[in-house]
Amino acid sequence: MDWKAFQLDADVSHPHDWPKVSIIIPTYNCAQTISLTLESLQEQDYPDYEVIIIDSGSKDRTLEIVKTFPQESIKIFLYPSNQRYEMLNTGISHALGRYINCLFPGDFYISKNTLRQMMSVAIKNDYPHLVYCGTLLRDGRSQVKSLYRVLNVDLLKNGKQPTSLQSCWYRIDTFRELGKFNTHYHLRGSFDLLCRFMKHSDFRFASIYRVLTDYDLRWVTRSMIFRHFWETGWTIKRYYGFFAAMRWLIKQKDGERFFKLWWKSVRIAFFGSERKRQL
Repeated sequence: MDWKAFQLDADVSHPHDWPKVSIIIPTYNCAQTISLTLESLQEQDYPDYEVIIIDSGSKDRTLEIVKTFPQESIKIFLYPSNQRYEMLNTGISHALGRYINCLFPGDFYISKNTLRQMMSVAIKNDYPHLVYCGTLLRDGRSQVKSLYRVLNVDLLKNGKQPTSLQSCWYRIDTFRELGKFNTHYHLRGSFDLLCRFMKHSDFRFASIYRVLTDYDLRWVTRSMIFRHFWETGWTIKRYYGFFAAMRWLIKQKDGERFFKLWWKSVRIAFFGSERKRQL
């Protein structure tokens, strides 16, 4: 991977006042990963941002670790549910920033100038409803990949996003017009939000072709693949119709991935693992 291409210096100085940014982080028993996220925020060279922690009753040292960081810019709110989009919506309700970004424990900003670069894009484009950048996709088991695409309706009809939610900064009044995240989703709430966003012809967006966030994909299970598959198809049908969903179904790969994982589990159940057979 050409890291130099991703870490080119941007014009991070601007004469205008920098808009306040709210970073929302839902937490639950994430003591092992929350420090990585908060450290990257603490290192940001940006004058005006707040960190909103929405914790759903962590029983480990999560909140204890959060409280070791300077508290001037951190707000902690407790929420009874561990549903990610309910927690993000709660954070949006408490946000005071002009732009909102969402991170999960283990995600982090790659550059100390991430906020400056993204808000510079916002300022130069007269504060659009959405600004986004590229992201790194990391799961700890395979090669790190980058994700950046041009946002358009055809992309969404194919069930794809231009980047991850972690690399999107939404202007706060966008949520007032669109509504917040749909809490019926478990995995594709961000995709649903983008579909709604593109239905508004007067909404503006701008992007920067640089990778500025690191997205921890975490462990992917069979149930997650199936739910991702189902939520994607249902969303395409809802916004773009039955035939668009059928065209997506022919192209998509989630079904193949699910079948491979299912078949692997069947083989292990009947024959044991490859290692056991060799022994």
